[in-house]
Amino acid sequence: MFKATLWSVLLALGFWFTAPIPAMAATTFPSSTGQTPLQSASLLDLEYQPTVEVTEIRSGVLPGVVIGGRYEGLLRILQERYTATGQLPDQFDQGVRSLIEDELMQAGYNVVSSPSNSIFANQFTDATEPGRFLIGGTITQSKLNSYSSLWGDRTEDERTVRWEVFDREIGKVIYRQATQGVAQAEGIDNLAATYEAIRASFRTVLQEPTLIAALAQPSTSEPPVLTSNYEIQAIATANEALSLEQLVGRSIPSIVQIQTPGARGSGFLIGSSGLVVTNQHVIGSTFAVKVKLYDGSTHVGRVLKRDASYDVALLQLDEAVEQPMGLPICHTNAVKVGEAVVAIGNPLALSNTVTQGVVSGFRYDSSRNLIQTDAAINPGNSGGPLLNRQGAVIGIVTEKMVSRGVEGLGFALPIGEALHRLHVQVQTPVGSLLNSCGSPTATGVVLTASGVNSQ
Repeated sequence: MFKATLWSVLLALGFWFTAPIPAMAATTFPSSTGQTPLQSASLLDLEYQPTVEVTEIRSGVLPGVVIGGRYEGLLRILQERYTATGQLPDQFDQGVRSLIEDELMQAGYNVVSSPSNSIFANQFTDATEPGRFLIGGTITQSKLNSYSSLWGDRTEDERTVRWEVFDREIGKVIYRQATQGVAQAEGIDNLAATYEAIRASFRTVLQEPTLIAALAQPSTSEPPVLTSNYEIQAIATANEALSLEQLVGRSIPSIVQIQTPGARGSGFLIGSSGLVVTNQHVIGSTFAVKVKLYDGSTHVGRVLKRDASYDVALLQLDEAVEQPMGLPICHTNAVKVGEAVVAIGNPLALSNTVTQGVVSGFRYDSSRNLIQTDAAINPGNSGGPLLNRQGAVIGIVTEKMVSRGVEGLGFALPIGEALHRLHVQVQTPVGSLLNSCGSPTATGVVLTASGVNSQ
């Protein structure tokens, strides 16, 4: 029997190797803009500095394939064969990703935190400002051998990695190329040789002008104008409580359905300039989403701001929407326990579902204030409005407590605090006299997301 080594232990734990399949020819995707690839591989030549994330470096192996072995003596007598298992331990994967991120940062790229489940399937992270480009790799060839003799011990590793770049903005892979890396390290079964072989493969692709060109691609459409603050005009509510039919009839046209590659949720218009408010967990880390309006039309919503810690996001529709107008805004300091409320959203893809209840209380969760309600909340309601009976938004539906025997525990983010996080200010039109809930009053006020100022 052959003596067990570190490599065999790792193999038993699920360490991966790649099958010795034919080498893959280098492949690149042409630029969607028709631009000629850069002739220089220097990032310093770029006017646009891309943000990138490193995802999984995985194996494209067939388990059981022999990829090398351990040899002893001058005659290199085989002592043990190394075979593939097709899996990569999490600790090793994280170490490789750290090496790749380090190479990117040394090359001058803006590297942000990356997801860890799969190369491109998990596009949604809690990062406040996620990277536009995802970089991942698949091992397509591997040779691993260790040698022991009177002259010393060493491990030799050779890896061919197919590197890919995914553009979150357009939702597809824009670059693919395979490169080879070779490395050796002192000692038998030394993992350093594997790390360095993968690093060498990435260093090769990092110098490719075609990769620089892919990461330098501008936005596919005109980006929204980003400002530090956004202003919307206050919208008047009814003086008296509306019937449920009246409230729904006035509000539903301003409710939108939000679609991403991996989720659906709700949102609502504010003001008259095509701004949409929703939860950050609804849009994930995408740069643009599909927004379906009440009339059935679909628009692109560009992400202006997001706050992952508070779970709110602000979108801008790509086309001006004159009708419908946004919903009135009511600050939570005017909301009372026991007050009747209505939630409208798109749970389980059932558009414009209406539920009603009361404000059950006010809670504090971590760093957030929450409005508790017994109005029915279901998946898909997230990002939709919680309205008072005058038709004004008092909160953004965000979550519910789910457990056996637990019912009627839904929660919403206070709209005033949410808009403050998104740098949105609500102002009264010139000559208008509205209070903090949008109701006519004898005293003029200017409403802001952080409070109410008298005029």
